[in-house]
Amino acid sequence: MWGYVGEVFSSIQGEGIHLGCRQVFVRLAGCPLHCVYCDTVRFRSPVRRWCVVECRPGSQEFKKVKNPVETSRVVEWVRELWTSATHSVALTGGEPLAAGEFLVELTRALKQRGFRNYLETSGVSSPVFERVAEHIDFAAIDIKLPEHRAVERWGELLKHELGCVRLALKHRVDTFVKLVVLESTEASTVIRVCRRLKRIGRVPVVLQPVTPRRGMKRPSWEQLLKITEEVARLGLDVRVIPQVHRLGGWK
Repeated sequence: MWGYVGEVFSSIQGEGIHLGCRQVFVRLAGCPLHCVYCDTVRFRSPVRRWCVVECRPGSQEFKKVKNPVETSRVVEWVRELWTSATHSVALTGGEPLAAGEFLVELTRALKQRGFRNYLETSGVSSPVFERVAEHIDFAAIDIKLPEHRAVERWGELLKHELGCVRLALKHRVDTFVKLVVLESTEASTVIRVCRRLKRIGRVPVVLQPVTPRRGMKRPSWEQLLKITEEVARLGLDVRVIPQVHRLGGWK
């Protein structure tokens, strides 16, 4: 199976509950969403001429490889970048679910080689998620809010996202949900989403204050505290974790 990859490198997870874990990142090309705070715009196109691959773990020296590439080649890159400290393979994007069958084959191949798979996704396709669920160990599901302006029909996207959470829990995938909070985010919107999450299961919720870019402003301290209190009243585990890799200056 052939597919389009943006980059493969070794780094440290800078978001969510597994913050600080060493990972090999496999960034797949292509994303159908248009989030206002997107920090990987250059990977939105599903077709990229070149993939860049780190030469040695942590070296930040890269070689260019022509796309598309075979799943077996990606698995070999992961093996070469794996270290004794590595926790898992972070399959990210773009939006990895947009890769469809290529993601299914890649997760299967990695799992067969003994690697643990960590899927970072916005949950755009519950049917694709259902096909990869048996091959992943961890899922970070980034639920979009209306003010993110990811899609025109937010309700349809939310159904897929919640469907992915349901499937992840069904397959006993270690899962958490991330919500990026902007200055314009209303506590009531977050609560609407979290009420629906609670009906699915007690999945942990990470509130991620937006990293300022292109005019985006962080939520206030008071705003974050109010939202955490409201979510906690629902009986959900809620945490506030910013993008630490942006603060630390690593990739």
